[in-house]
Amino acid sequence: MYEYIIRRSVLLIFVLFGVSLITFYLSRGFPSAFNPCAPYITTKMSVTQIHNVCASHGFYLPLYEQYFYWLRDVLTGNWGSAGTWAQGLPVMSVFASRFPYTVELAISAVIVTVVVGLPLGIISAVRNNKPVDHASRVVALTGISTPVYWFGFILQLVFFYYFIRWGLPHLPNQGALSTNEPTITTYTGIPIIDGLLNANWGYAWDAFIHVILPSITLAFASLGALTRLVRASMLEVLRQDYITLARSKGLSERVVIFRHALRNALIPALTVAGLLFAGLLGGAVITETVFNWPGVGFDSVRAVLQGDSNFVMLYTLVTALIVVVANLVVDVLYAVVDPRIRY
Repeated sequence: MYEYIIRRSVLLIFVLFGVSLITFYLSRGFPSAFNPCAPYITTKMSVTQIHNVCASHGFYLPLYEQYFYWLRDVLTGNWGSAGTWAQGLPVMSVFASRFPYTVELAISAVIVTVVVGLPLGIISAVRNNKPVDHASRVVALTGISTPVYWFGFILQLVFFYYFIRWGLPHLPNQGALSTNEPTITTYTGIPIIDGLLNANWGYAWDAFIHVILPSITLAFASLGALTRLVRASMLEVLRQDYITLARSKGLSERVVIFRHALRNALIPALTVAGLLFAGLLGGAVITETVFNWPGVGFDSVRAVLQGDSNFVMLYTLVTALIVVVANLVVDVLYAVVDPRIRY
């Protein structure tokens, strides 16, 4: 196992190199209305200073040489400056301040997905072709086939606009916090956790109600896939001989389902949950845009619209890193859940 982890870690370097190369050429290799050197320039710079800054980062050189200048800067910890959408702040500081919001949204969505999708898949398999199974199929297929942005707008329409019109308590439709919330000591950057650590229950509650609609929007599509996968895995496992043997021994159905069947049916579910979490950590671009959520996915859209290749490069590489690491973690968990698996 240790050798396998080391091999995968070495391959990670080559994967990130390939992703950076492709993203760099895509973000800077096509004509754009925005000068890629613009984030490094301020209004206080003279013409000579602007020329020196652009030359020092290789913007006057051919594209393939610009990549090595960018790689040199990155390896020294300099990811460049963001565009005017982020007031020209360093890209790394902008990303670090926004990433915790995406983490909060991703964790919330995965919790909703697992808490709802896993039991629904189990019940659907145990009650195969019964009314509850048909109902779960409808939920799963609806979630898979419904566009995320449309579902997000529907939730906003009902739980914000209509609830206000009906005089009912409503959920926030945008942002991660109310504008009138007090400033607290930041420990993690995740509003809910920071509110709890500061014992500021009002702040934590405000952050919690803001994440409800975006997390449900993200979870609705993914829980459909998880439900169908768990159902299919459980149905296959329940037909195995060792399940028949366990029942013939007089074991209760609860023990048969949760101790014997579920453990073996969890492997495909681990794949979905792990890759789902990795994808969400990379930034749920559509959902963050619909709900004006201040995460890296929303910022990546703003960066693309303004030709900010520095932020796009960082965002893409972090996303690739998360996906590769998540795949490795899922593979390791396979061996934990099923001791028969060896690498």
